[in-house]
Amino acid sequence: MIDKPSSKSHSMFNKVIVERGILNDGKYTYEFKGKKVLVEIKDGYYYEYHPEKEYIKAKIDWLTEYRYKLTIVDLQKRGVPLKIGSKLTSIIVKIEGDEYFYTSILNKKTGKGSFKKVN
Repeated sequence: MIDKPSSKSHSMFNKVIVERGILNDGKYTYEFKGKKVLVEIKDGYYYEYHPEKEYIKAKIDWLTEYRYKLTIVDLQKRGVPLKIGSKLTSIIVKIEGDEYFYTSILNKKTGKGSFKKVN
């Protein structure tokens, strides 16, 4: 028999805040359709800079050291299934040197990719 947690312990559990995840503030890159995309993580925000002055800006909330949630706060990007308020969850599944491999979930669809840290 498993006891149901008291409301006090449940409340305490919900207040757990991860201040920092595995991706430090800094710059990263990845390739999308043969073009390099610059990613910057800075002051609690995630930025993607695409060719032709397109961009995506999201609030990054670390759920664990390796799992984070992005909430889109601004974007100027055609052809993506995102809008302001969209939420995407990602987990870093492997790290090889300066490359971070991830799995993301958006609208119950899973995608995989990787970033490289810019030195």
